Formats: sequence, C-alpha cells, structure tokens
Amino acid sequence: MDSHPNPHSHSQIARSPALVISCLVFSSGCASFGLFKKEDEMYERARNAIEGYEDKEGNWVRPEGIRADKVRDSSLPKSLQWIENIGKKPVNKELARSTYLEADQVFKKAMTLQGEEQRDAYRAAAKLYNEAGKNWVSSALEQDAFMMTAESYFFSEDYPKSEDFYLKLLKNYPRTRYQDRIDQRLMEIGRFWKQFEDEFYHLNLTDKKRPLNDTRKHGVRVLEKMRLNNPTGKLADDVTIELANTNFERENWNDALDTYQDLITTYPDSPHQFDAHFLGVKAALMSYQGPEYSEEPLEKADKMIKQMVRQFPQKAREEEEKIKEAFIEVRYRRAERLYTQAKYRYNKSEARAARMHCTEILSKYSDTPFADQAKEMMEQTGGMPAEPVQQLSWLADLFPSRDKIKPLLKPTPNIDQIDEVQRDILERTADRNTEVVPDWLKDSPTSGNTVKR
Repeated sequence: MDSHPNPHSHSQIARSPALVISCLVFSSGCASFGLFKKEDEMYERARNAIEGYEDKEGNWVRPEGIRADKVRDSSLPKSLQWIENIGKKPVNKELARSTYLEADQVFKKAMTLQGEEQRDAYRAAAKLYNEAGKNWVSSALEQDAFMMTAESYFFSEDYPKSEDFYLKLLKNYPRTRYQDRIDQRLMEIGRFWKQFEDEFYHLNLTDKKRPLNDTRKHGVRVLEKMRLNNPTGKLADDVTIELANTNFERENWNDALDTYQDLITTYPDSPHQFDAHFLGVKAALMSYQGPEYSEEPLEKADKMIKQMVRQFPQKAREEEEKIKEAFIEVRYRRAERLYTQAKYRYNKSEARAARMHCTEILSKYSDTPFADQAKEMMEQTGGMPAEPVQQLSWLADLFPSRDKIKPLLKPTPNIDQIDEVQRDILERTADRNTEVVPDWLKDSPTSGNTVKR
C-alpha cells in the first residue's frame, strides 16, 4: 500500500473552500455558531419549568413558585423589596434543610402515638414544616413543606388549616406534582363538612375539625373549587356527581339537573354516566312546574330516558319499572299540557285552535286519559264557528278597514277540512320523528294512571 498522500486530494480541498467551512461547522457543532442557541435555551427553560432539578452547587433551578415570578417582575426599590410575596426574601438553605429534617422526625414519631398526644405531635410537625418553607421561598423544598404542613394538619384533624395550606400550595405551585393527592384530601374534607346542618349564624369555637361557621356550605364550596381548579383531574367526575347528589338530596332540583347534565356532557367515559341519567330524569320531572310553565324539563327528561335505554340496556333492564314509570309520566305531562292549551282556546271560543290541540293529543298521546277528553271536546266544538263571533259587529262596521291584504286572501275552508289536514300532517310528522325505544318501554298504557309528585 502506498503510504504517501495523494497529491490530487490536496488540490481538491484547496479548490473547495466551502467543504472546509462545512467540516469546521460540523466538527465544532452548530451551537457554537449560534444557529440553534436560541431554540436550545427556550427548550431548556421549558424543561426546567416542567421538571425542575438541583444543580451541582445545590441551587434549585425549578420549579419556582409564583412569588419568584413577582420578584423578577418587581420594579420596587430595594428598600421596599422586603414586602412579602412581592420583594426578595433572604434564603437560608442550610437552615431550611435542617428544619425540614427535624420536622420529618417529629412527623414519624407522631405516627407511633395515639389520641390527643398524636394530634399535638402532628401540629408540632406542621409548624416546623411551615418554618422550613419560609427559609427557602419559591423552591422545591417550600413546595414539599406546604404539602407536609397540610398533611400534618389533616392528620391532626385541623381540617380548616389543612385546607388553607392545600389551597396555598395550589396557588403558589400550579404545576405541583401533588395535585391528585390534594384533590383526594380536599374531597374528603368537603364530604365531611357538608354533612353538618349548621347555619351561618351558628359559630363554632371549640371543634377544630370544622370552620368557624356555615360548615355545610363551606364543604360544598370546597368541592366546587375542585371542579374549577382541576376540571380534567382524576376525581373531577367524582366531585361532579357528589355535588349533583348533594343538590338532589337538598331538593334543589334545577341545580341537580344542571350538574347531572354537566357530567353527562363533559365526562362521557365516567362510570357515573348511568346514575347521572337515572337521577337526572327524576330531577327534571321534579323541576317541572306544571302546564302553565316551560316544557323544557319534560324535553330533557324524555331525552335522557331514551339515551339511557340506548346506551345502558343492561342497567336499564335492572331499573325497568322506575324507568317505565318516568316514561309514562313524561307522556302524561305532555298530554296534559296540550289539553290545558285546548281548554284555554275552547273557553275563548277559538274552536279551530282547540281542535288543533285535540287532534295532536289523539295523534300522539292516544294512550293517555286526555284522549277521551279530547274526543269529547272535538264533539262539543263541532257546531262552533272557527273564530269567536264578533260582538257588536254593527259598531265595528262603522269604522273603515285599513287591511289591504284581506281582499287578496282566498275564502277560508271550513273547520272540518282544516282538522283533516292537521291530522294528516301530525300523523306523518309523528311517524317520521318516532324514536327507537324497546318494546318493554312502549308497552305501558297510561290510561287510568295518576301521576303523583
């Protein structure tokens, strides 16, 4: 093999300065020329903001609390930067670490005790954790200190203080890794508080487990804050069904119905879907005020019944009797509304409008008790004029008419022809809009049934 260099290779390199530059670039790295430096720095900042780590010198890079952001954005003079949550705070890392370790020892010792002695030990640990966090503000240690302070007060059954520190942790560290555990603790506190019946004017000065007053509503507010702070968390659907059931138990039917519908729409994969449909139907029927008011609750109940039967056929079979009863009530209430409107028109001598509502009852709700009453009203209006008779018509004729459209209208057909057209339209519309429901839900005649609230 020839060990001498190829003379042609030197000439090729000399004639290709671009090749030399490209070799230097890739040998030294693109970052040294600043081509991707900005992108790398942005990536590092984003990674630190999410993960956080401690460097070799012991400086915690991330995660920092919101107070650290306030320090960077602060334009206050140094003489005023001692103000809490705004200015700089002196950091004593060694004291913070030693105090935190001391708090850990007290916390572990409290686990071996019982009764009031144990609760006092947990309270002592909470104070030490809190002091450790103050010595290293906006750091991972402070985040852990907030969490352990809240946990210590939770185990000492000082639930109001525990809730305060859980919320303080969420406020200062929105991306905290303790989110799921905090949600679990807050849900336990909310459930415990909402079982009390005391009102806002009943002051609590002895029980450390409860807030100063209004325990039940405060528990509900704790659960509502959970929904707002973490709507996509693991317990979000559990909190939603808990709030809905609370309103259901308190007979707040409208709030219960809205919350059940929120769960049905927002959490389609929740295991509480069937319960939300089942109890939502009952809440809708109970929120219905009568034929003189809105029909919207009946429409919601009808929709949820059909969704429930279609999506959960097995569970719907298990609750067949109750679902069938709700289905009957919806049909009964809708027929009642039509008959009420027909009766109103009949009393005003508006035979055409009254017969129109009766025709709809006979077409859609022939299995209800109102069908016979509708037939009777149809017979009574047989000889009535389509519109009310003008009283004192001779006096009305004295005044000139300004209706320029009237001469262009065709003669109005008689009332029997109108009824035939309306009946035909209603029958065709009903066939086209018929929902597919199981036979066991259809085979339930409502004739003779009385619906009780």
